[in-house]
Amino acid sequence: MEEVSASDAQRAAADSAGTRADNGAGCTSTAAPLAVWLLSDGAPGHLSQSRGIIDSLATRRPVEVSTVELKIRSTLWKRLGRLALPHIRDAAGWFRRIYGAAPPPGQPALIVSSGANTLLANALLARLHRVANVYSGTLKGYDPAAFDRVFTVVPLDVACNHVLPLPPVPGELARPLPLPPEGEKRIAVLVGGDGAGYVFKEADWRAFGAGLAALARREGGRLLLTTSRRTGATAEAWLRDSLPAELIADAVWWSQAPRKVMRDFLAAAQAIVVTEDSLSMVAESLYSGRPVLSVAPAVAQPNANDGAALQGYVERGLLARSPIAGLAEAPFPSRTAPIPDVQAEIADVVLALLEPKAP
Repeated sequence: MEEVSASDAQRAAADSAGTRADNGAGCTSTAAPLAVWLLSDGAPGHLSQSRGIIDSLATRRPVEVSTVELKIRSTLWKRLGRLALPHIRDAAGWFRRIYGAAPPPGQPALIVSSGANTLLANALLARLHRVANVYSGTLKGYDPAAFDRVFTVVPLDVACNHVLPLPPVPGELARPLPLPPEGEKRIAVLVGGDGAGYVFKEADWRAFGAGLAALARREGGRLLLTTSRRTGATAEAWLRDSLPAELIADAVWWSQAPRKVMRDFLAAAQAIVVTEDSLSMVAESLYSGRPVLSVAPAVAQPNANDGAALQGYVERGLLARSPIAGLAEAPFPSRTAPIPDVQAEIADVVLALLEPKAP
Protein backbone atom coordinates (compact mmCIF):
# COMPACT_ATOMS: atom_id res chain seq x y z
CA MET A 1 0.00 0.00 0.00
CA GLU A 2 1.63 3.22 -1.20
CA GLU A 3 1.47 6.13 1.22
CA VAL A 4 0.96 9.68 -0.07
CA SER A 5 1.22 12.55 2.39
CA ALA A 6 -1.39 15.25 2.78
CA SER A 7 0.77 17.79 0.97
CA ASP A 8 1.52 15.30 -1.80
CA ALA A 9 -2.11 14.39 -2.38
CA GLN A 10 -2.85 17.61 -4.20
CA ARG A 11 0.13 17.14 -6.50
CA ALA A 12 -0.16 13.41 -7.09
CA ALA A 13 -3.52 13.61 -8.79
CA ALA A 14 -2.08 14.16 -12.25
CA ASP A 15 0.92 11.83 -12.13
CA SER A 16 -0.66 9.44 -14.62
CA ALA A 17 -1.01 12.29 -17.11
CA GLY A 18 2.49 13.56 -16.49
CA THR A 19 1.37 16.89 -15.04
CA ARG A 20 1.54 18.59 -11.67
CA ALA A 21 -1.86 19.10 -10.06
CA ASP A 22 -2.75 22.08 -7.94
CA ASN A 23 -6.10 22.68 -6.28
CA GLY A 24 -6.55 26.38 -6.82
CA ALA A 25 -7.48 28.08 -3.58
CA GLY A 26 -6.23 25.03 -1.68
CA CYS A 27 -7.24 23.72 1.70
CA THR A 28 -7.19 26.09 4.66
CA SER A 29 -8.64 23.73 7.27
CA THR A 30 -6.61 23.01 10.40
CA ALA A 31 -8.40 19.71 11.04
CA ALA A 32 -6.42 16.48 11.19
CA PRO A 33 -5.86 14.91 7.76
CA LEU A 34 -8.49 12.46 6.56
CA ALA A 35 -7.13 9.00 5.83
CA VAL A 36 -8.32 8.21 2.30
CA TRP A 37 -7.75 4.87 0.58
CA LEU A 38 -7.55 5.11 -3.20
CA LEU A 39 -8.15 1.69 -4.77
CA SER A 40 -6.37 1.37 -8.12
CA ASP A 41 -6.65 -1.21 -10.91
CA GLY A 42 -3.70 0.43 -12.68
CA ALA A 43 -5.74 2.00 -15.50
CA PRO A 44 -4.73 5.68 -15.93
CA GLY A 45 -8.27 6.81 -16.76
CA HIS A 46 -9.70 5.20 -13.63
CA LEU A 47 -6.89 6.54 -11.48
CA SER A 48 -7.50 10.02 -12.88
CA GLN A 49 -11.16 9.94 -11.83
CA SER A 50 -10.38 8.69 -8.33
CA ARG A 51 -7.73 11.32 -7.84
CA GLY A 52 -10.15 13.91 -9.15
CA ILE A 53 -12.53 13.06 -6.32
CA ILE A 54 -9.74 13.16 -3.74
CA ASP A 55 -8.36 16.44 -5.07
CA SER A 56 -11.83 17.97 -4.82
CA LEU A 57 -12.04 16.92 -1.18
CA ALA A 58 -8.51 18.24 -0.61
CA THR A 59 -9.64 21.76 -1.50
CA ARG A 60 -11.67 21.73 1.74
CA ARG A 61 -9.97 19.27 4.09
CA PRO A 62 -6.40 17.98 4.55
CA VAL A 63 -6.11 14.44 3.23
CA GLU A 64 -3.58 11.65 3.60
CA VAL A 65 -3.89 9.25 0.69
CA SER A 66 -2.90 5.58 0.64
CA THR A 67 -3.02 3.94 -2.79
CA VAL A 68 -4.06 0.28 -2.69
CA GLU A 69 -2.99 -1.55 -5.86
CA LEU A 70 -5.45 -4.28 -6.85
CA LYS A 71 -5.34 -7.20 -9.25
CA ILE A 72 -8.17 -9.66 -9.69
CA ARG A 73 -6.87 -13.15 -8.90
CA SER A 74 -10.08 -15.10 -9.44
CA THR A 75 -12.68 -14.08 -11.99
CA LEU A 76 -14.93 -16.88 -10.74
CA TRP A 77 -14.91 -15.50 -7.19
CA LYS A 78 -15.40 -12.01 -8.61
CA ARG A 79 -18.59 -13.11 -10.40
CA LEU A 80 -19.81 -14.93 -7.30
CA GLY A 81 -18.94 -11.90 -5.17
CA ARG A 82 -21.02 -9.58 -7.36
CA LEU A 83 -24.04 -11.84 -6.95
CA ALA A 84 -23.50 -12.46 -3.24
CA LEU A 85 -22.54 -8.89 -2.29
CA PRO A 86 -25.82 -7.98 -0.54
CA HIS A 87 -25.40 -10.98 1.77
CA ILE A 88 -21.62 -11.03 2.41
CA ARG A 89 -20.62 -10.83 6.07
CA ASP A 90 -17.02 -12.10 5.88
CA ALA A 91 -15.69 -9.13 3.92
CA ALA A 92 -12.03 -9.92 4.65
CA GLY A 93 -12.40 -13.52 3.49
CA TRP A 94 -14.04 -12.55 0.24
CA PHE A 95 -11.38 -9.89 -0.35
CA ARG A 96 -8.68 -12.59 -0.04
CA ARG A 97 -10.47 -14.93 -2.43
CA ILE A 98 -10.94 -12.30 -5.13
CA TYR A 99 -7.70 -10.31 -4.87
CA GLY A 100 -5.33 -12.96 -3.52
CA ALA A 101 -4.19 -10.86 -0.56
CA ALA A 102 -5.29 -9.84 2.90
CA PRO A 103 -7.01 -6.47 3.26
CA PRO A 104 -4.46 -3.68 3.80
CA PRO A 105 -3.69 -2.69 7.38
CA GLY A 106 -4.91 0.55 8.91
CA GLN A 107 -8.19 2.35 9.27
CA PRO A 108 -9.46 4.67 6.50
CA ALA A 109 -12.00 7.44 6.88
CA LEU A 110 -13.04 7.23 3.23
CA ILE A 111 -12.61 4.76 0.33
CA VAL A 112 -12.50 6.00 -3.27
CA SER A 113 -12.19 4.11 -6.55
CA SER A 114 -13.06 3.86 -10.23
CA GLY A 115 -12.97 0.87 -12.59
CA ALA A 116 -14.98 -2.34 -12.57
CA ASN A 117 -12.20 -4.40 -10.97
CA THR A 118 -12.24 -2.14 -7.89
CA LEU A 119 -15.99 -2.33 -7.27
CA LEU A 120 -15.94 -5.38 -4.99
CA ALA A 121 -12.88 -4.20 -3.08
CA ASN A 122 -14.49 -0.81 -2.54
CA ALA A 123 -17.68 -2.36 -1.15
CA LEU A 124 -15.91 -5.04 0.92
CA LEU A 125 -13.38 -2.70 2.54
CA ALA A 126 -16.08 -0.12 3.33
CA ARG A 127 -18.12 -2.87 4.96
CA LEU A 128 -15.10 -4.21 6.85
CA HIS A 129 -14.10 -0.80 8.24
CA ARG A 130 -17.61 0.69 8.48
CA VAL A 131 -16.62 3.85 6.59
CA ALA A 132 -18.02 5.93 3.73
CA ASN A 133 -17.17 4.89 0.18
CA VAL A 134 -17.54 6.57 -3.20
CA TYR A 135 -17.10 5.28 -6.74
CA SER A 136 -16.84 6.97 -10.13
CA GLY A 137 -18.46 5.10 -13.00
CA THR A 138 -21.36 2.80 -13.76
CA LEU A 139 -22.07 -0.05 -11.35
CA LYS A 140 -21.87 -2.99 -13.80
CA GLY A 141 -24.69 -4.81 -12.01
CA TYR A 142 -23.31 -4.44 -8.46
CA ASP A 143 -25.62 -3.74 -5.54
CA PRO A 144 -26.09 0.07 -5.27
CA ALA A 145 -26.70 -0.24 -1.52
CA ALA A 146 -23.02 -1.18 -1.06
CA PHE A 147 -21.91 2.35 -2.03
CA ASP A 148 -22.57 5.66 -0.30
CA ARG A 149 -22.21 7.71 -3.47
CA VAL A 150 -21.65 6.85 -7.14
CA PHE A 151 -20.57 9.68 -9.44
CA THR A 152 -21.55 9.49 -13.12
CA VAL A 153 -22.29 11.90 -15.95
CA VAL A 154 -25.38 9.91 -17.00
CA PRO A 155 -28.20 9.09 -14.54
CA LEU A 156 -28.21 5.54 -13.12
CA ASP A 157 -31.64 5.77 -11.48
CA VAL A 158 -30.35 4.53 -8.13
CA ALA A 159 -30.53 6.39 -4.81
CA CYS A 160 -26.76 6.64 -4.30
CA ASN A 161 -26.14 8.23 -7.71
CA HIS A 162 -24.93 11.81 -8.08
CA VAL A 163 -24.86 13.05 -11.67
CA LEU A 164 -22.01 15.44 -12.51
CA PRO A 165 -21.87 17.77 -15.53
CA LEU A 166 -18.34 16.49 -16.30
CA PRO A 167 -16.36 13.53 -14.88
CA PRO A 168 -13.83 14.04 -12.08
CA VAL A 169 -10.33 15.01 -13.19
CA PRO A 170 -7.21 15.68 -11.12
CA GLY A 171 -6.19 19.00 -9.61
CA GLU A 172 -5.50 21.83 -12.00
CA LEU A 173 -7.10 19.93 -14.88
CA ALA A 174 -10.47 20.86 -13.38
CA ARG A 175 -9.96 24.57 -14.03
CA PRO A 176 -10.19 26.41 -17.38
CA LEU A 177 -6.82 27.40 -18.83
CA PRO A 178 -5.82 31.05 -19.32
CA LEU A 179 -6.20 32.39 -22.83
CA PRO A 180 -3.15 31.73 -25.02
CA PRO A 181 -0.94 34.67 -26.04
CA GLU A 182 -1.77 36.61 -29.18
CA GLY A 183 -0.29 35.27 -32.39
CA GLU A 184 -0.94 32.70 -35.06
CA LYS A 185 -3.94 30.55 -34.30
CA ARG A 186 -3.21 27.07 -32.99
CA ILE A 187 -5.58 24.08 -33.04
CA ALA A 188 -4.76 21.21 -30.67
CA VAL A 189 -5.47 17.75 -32.08
CA LEU A 190 -5.68 14.82 -29.66
CA VAL A 191 -5.65 11.47 -31.43
CA GLY A 192 -6.66 8.13 -29.93
CA GLY A 193 -7.38 4.90 -31.76
CA ASP A 194 -9.42 1.72 -31.76
CA GLY A 195 -11.44 1.03 -28.63
CA ALA A 196 -14.72 1.72 -26.80
CA GLY A 197 -16.72 0.80 -29.90
CA TYR A 198 -14.67 2.91 -32.35
CA VAL A 199 -12.76 1.28 -35.22
CA PHE A 200 -10.43 3.33 -37.43
CA LYS A 201 -9.67 2.04 -40.94
CA GLU A 202 -7.04 3.33 -43.35
CA ALA A 203 -9.70 5.41 -45.11
CA ASP A 204 -10.61 7.06 -41.80
CA TRP A 205 -7.02 8.04 -41.03
CA ARG A 206 -6.44 9.47 -44.51
CA ALA A 207 -9.76 11.33 -44.39
CA PHE A 208 -8.85 12.62 -40.93
CA GLY A 209 -5.60 14.08 -42.26
CA ALA A 210 -7.33 15.69 -45.21
CA GLY A 211 -10.08 17.05 -42.98
CA LEU A 212 -7.59 18.51 -40.50
CA ALA A 213 -5.72 20.20 -43.36
CA ALA A 214 -8.94 21.76 -44.66
CA LEU A 215 -9.95 22.81 -41.16
CA ALA A 216 -6.57 24.45 -40.48
CA ARG A 217 -6.75 26.42 -43.73
CA ARG A 218 -10.34 27.43 -43.04
CA GLU A 219 -9.47 28.66 -39.53
CA GLY A 220 -6.22 30.29 -40.62
CA GLY A 221 -4.11 28.34 -38.12
CA ARG A 222 -1.71 25.45 -37.66
CA LEU A 223 -1.95 22.22 -35.75
CA LEU A 224 -0.52 21.01 -32.44
CA LEU A 225 -1.04 17.28 -32.87
CA THR A 226 -0.34 14.36 -30.57
CA THR A 227 -1.15 10.72 -31.10
CA SER A 228 -1.29 8.20 -28.24
CA ARG A 229 -0.39 4.63 -27.33
CA ARG A 230 -3.60 3.41 -28.95
CA THR A 231 -2.92 5.03 -32.33
CA GLY A 232 -0.13 2.76 -33.56
CA ALA A 233 2.69 3.26 -36.05
CA THR A 234 0.69 2.25 -39.14
CA ALA A 235 -2.18 4.64 -38.39
CA GLU A 236 0.32 7.41 -37.65
CA ALA A 237 1.93 6.89 -41.06
CA TRP A 238 -1.42 7.14 -42.86
CA LEU A 239 -2.33 10.29 -40.92
CA ARG A 240 1.07 11.87 -41.42
CA ASP A 241 1.02 11.20 -45.17
CA SER A 242 -2.30 13.03 -45.43
CA LEU A 243 -1.19 16.17 -43.57
CA PRO A 244 0.91 18.85 -45.28
CA ALA A 245 3.96 19.53 -43.09
CA GLU A 246 3.52 23.30 -43.34
CA LEU A 247 0.21 23.06 -41.47
CA ILE A 248 1.81 21.41 -38.40
CA ALA A 249 3.26 23.71 -35.74
CA ASP A 250 4.31 20.75 -33.58
CA ALA A 251 3.52 17.04 -33.57
CA VAL A 252 4.12 14.08 -31.31
CA TRP A 253 4.06 10.73 -33.12
CA TRP A 254 3.82 8.51 -30.07
CA SER A 255 5.16 5.31 -31.62
CA GLN A 256 8.36 7.11 -32.66
CA ALA A 257 9.11 9.62 -29.91
CA PRO A 258 6.53 9.83 -27.13
CA ARG A 259 6.20 13.10 -25.22
CA LYS A 260 3.55 14.07 -22.70
CA VAL A 261 2.42 17.35 -24.22
CA MET A 262 -1.37 17.27 -23.98
CA ARG A 263 -1.71 19.98 -21.35
CA ASP A 264 0.87 22.21 -23.05
CA PHE A 265 -0.87 21.84 -26.40
CA LEU A 266 -4.28 22.64 -24.88
CA ALA A 267 -2.85 25.75 -23.20
CA ALA A 268 -1.33 27.01 -26.45
CA ALA A 269 -4.42 26.36 -28.57
CA GLN A 270 -7.48 28.45 -29.33
CA ALA A 271 -9.57 25.41 -30.26
CA ILE A 272 -9.39 21.60 -29.94
CA VAL A 273 -10.16 18.59 -32.11
CA VAL A 274 -10.28 15.25 -30.26
CA THR A 275 -11.18 11.72 -31.32
CA GLU A 276 -14.13 10.67 -29.18
CA ASP A 277 -12.96 7.09 -28.53
CA SER A 278 -11.43 8.43 -25.29
CA LEU A 279 -13.91 10.10 -22.97
CA SER A 280 -11.04 11.11 -20.69
CA MET A 281 -9.41 13.06 -23.54
CA VAL A 282 -12.76 14.62 -24.37
CA ALA A 283 -13.30 15.62 -20.72
CA GLU A 284 -9.84 17.14 -20.33
CA SER A 285 -10.40 19.10 -23.53
CA LEU A 286 -13.74 20.42 -22.26
CA TYR A 287 -12.27 21.48 -18.91
CA SER A 288 -9.68 23.59 -20.75
CA GLY A 289 -12.35 26.14 -21.64
CA ARG A 290 -11.56 26.01 -25.36
CA PRO A 291 -14.12 25.26 -28.12
CA VAL A 292 -14.00 21.48 -28.61
CA LEU A 293 -14.95 19.43 -31.66
CA SER A 294 -14.99 15.63 -31.29
CA VAL A 295 -14.69 13.38 -34.33
CA ALA A 296 -15.51 9.74 -34.98
CA PRO A 297 -14.65 7.18 -37.70
CA ALA A 298 -17.25 5.51 -39.89
CA VAL A 299 -17.50 2.60 -37.43
CA ALA A 300 -18.51 4.29 -34.17
CA GLN A 301 -20.62 2.30 -31.72
CA PRO A 302 -20.08 3.70 -28.22
CA ASN A 303 -22.00 1.98 -25.45
CA ALA A 304 -25.21 3.58 -24.23
CA ASN A 305 -23.52 5.33 -21.30
CA ASP A 306 -20.69 6.86 -23.36
CA GLY A 307 -23.07 7.91 -26.10
CA ALA A 308 -25.39 9.58 -23.61
CA ALA A 309 -22.43 11.37 -21.97
CA LEU A 310 -21.28 12.81 -25.30
CA GLN A 311 -24.81 13.86 -26.21
CA GLY A 312 -25.19 15.51 -22.81
CA TYR A 313 -22.07 17.61 -23.44
CA VAL A 314 -23.55 18.70 -26.77
CA GLU A 315 -26.88 19.64 -25.17
CA ARG A 316 -25.09 21.77 -22.54
CA GLY A 317 -23.24 23.65 -25.27
CA LEU A 318 -19.83 22.30 -24.27
CA LEU A 319 -19.10 20.16 -27.34
CA ALA A 320 -19.71 19.81 -31.06
CA ARG A 321 -19.48 16.39 -32.76
CA SER A 322 -18.72 15.39 -36.33
CA PRO A 323 -17.94 12.30 -38.35
CA ILE A 324 -14.41 12.39 -39.73
CA ALA A 325 -15.88 12.57 -43.23
CA GLY A 326 -17.50 15.92 -42.37
CA LEU A 327 -14.57 17.47 -40.50
CA ALA A 328 -13.65 19.99 -43.21
CA GLU A 329 -17.03 21.74 -42.85
CA ALA A 330 -17.70 21.07 -39.15
CA PRO A 331 -18.01 24.20 -37.00
CA PHE A 332 -16.56 24.56 -33.52
CA PRO A 333 -19.13 25.26 -30.77
CA SER A 334 -19.58 28.89 -29.79
CA ARG A 335 -18.61 28.01 -26.19
CA THR A 336 -20.96 30.41 -24.47
CA ALA A 337 -21.60 27.78 -21.78
CA PRO A 338 -19.44 28.27 -18.65
CA ILE A 339 -17.28 25.41 -17.38
CA PRO A 340 -19.06 24.00 -14.29
CA ASP A 341 -17.23 23.94 -10.96
CA VAL A 342 -17.17 20.16 -10.65
CA GLN A 343 -14.59 20.21 -7.85
CA ALA A 344 -16.88 22.23 -5.59
CA GLU A 345 -19.82 19.96 -6.38
CA ILE A 346 -17.86 16.81 -5.55
CA ALA A 347 -16.44 18.32 -2.35
CA ASP A 348 -19.94 19.24 -1.11
CA VAL A 349 -21.22 15.71 -1.73
CA VAL A 350 -18.27 13.91 -0.13
CA LEU A 351 -18.07 16.17 2.91
CA ALA A 352 -21.77 15.55 3.56
CA LEU A 353 -21.02 11.82 3.69
CA LEU A 354 -18.31 12.39 6.29
CA GLU A 355 -20.47 14.40 8.67
CA PRO A 356 -21.35 12.55 11.90
CA LYS A 357 -24.71 10.85 11.65
CA ALA A 358 -27.41 11.95 14.08
CA PRO A 359 -28.12 9.31 16.78
